[in-house]
Amino acid sequence: AAERLMSAGGVDDVTIDEITAEADIARRSFYLHFESKNDLLVPIARRRARDLNHAIDLLVETMNDPAGALAIGIRHGLRGFTRDPLCEWFILRSGLPTERLFEGVGYSGLRDAARGVEVGRFHVENVEVAKRIFAGAFVAALSARVEDKLDDHDLDLAAEHLLRLLGLGREEAARMAHQPLPSLPDLPPAATTPNQHNDDRGE
Repeated sequence: AAERLMSAGGVDDVTIDEITAEADIARRSFYLHFESKNDLLVPIARRRARDLNHAIDLLVETMNDPAGALAIGIRHGLRGFTRDPLCEWFILRSGLPTERLFEGVGYSGLRDAARGVEVGRFHVENVEVAKRIFAGAFVAALSARVEDKLDDHDLDLAAEHLLRLLGLGREEAARMAHQPLPSLPDLPPAATTPNQHNDDRGE
């Protein structure tokens, strides 16, 4: 019920009373399970973020080049997370630390980046430092897009710079970040069940 209401009307304007009315439960029943609206929102938003990651995974699963897969993942992630009000809230306003956010949001990107380092496609002196800079820059670009300070072309520029951060040359990073972006596949119904990714996302 909360997901339906917030997808249609935004996160901030939906109240607990509206959620309980939509769900046809008493307000006190809500507090048997959640301490606040935020406690309800986090698992919903994390699942939606994971579903977007899963769609990206399906799109790039046959790609052998981790740089190409990462480029597509960054570009779709920057677009998709800012177009979903619940994902936007989760990333920018849930108050979770960046490491917790990236358990659901950045899993695929960090995996492809690590794979690229392992096979010599990316070149970084310190993987941990690169990962933290990458995560911070990704969230900063999302925030700027939500605030209408960046458009989709700027998001592709952000993807280009993130690829260069990992050691890709300027021309190759530019080509990968600005080529036509393939559409995401539709997820099968099972992919949107709440526990779909618990076993492979570390939770």
